[in-house]
Amino acid sequence: MKRILVILVLLVGLTTYSQTFKVGSLIAEQTKNGTISGTIIDTEANNEPLAFVTIEIKDTNISTTSNIDGSYSFNLKPGIYTLVYSFIGYETIEVKNIEVQPNSIATNTQFLNALTPEMPVLISQLK
Repeated sequence: MKRILVILVLLVGLTTYSQTFKVGSLIAEQTKNGTISGTIIDTEANNEPLAFVTIEIKDTNISTTSNIDGSYSFNLKPGIYTLVYSFIGYETIEVKNIEVQPNSIATNTQFLNALTPEMPVLISQLK
């Protein structure tokens, strides 16, 4: 009899607790986000897409890399962000004031230029 009573109390408690969690709250939170997406273009290679560029959201731990088509995407909370584009042998570029709005996509096509040949000469002269 005690076992039946304990099982009944547990089932009622679990059923009541499970009804307090709302799956809809997770979906609603997801729809409040916006997207930053774009493409990286290599100016040194006849404006071909540039793969494996690192794109960072400044002052956060959020980053990604461009895929083989040079495209990237971030799913972010609404706000104003600064993107930092970097790739070995290319200029690092910072793009400020990219606004993310709920349920919208902010697009940015970024052109990257290779570093000038004078740069390595200057470094070697410091030795």
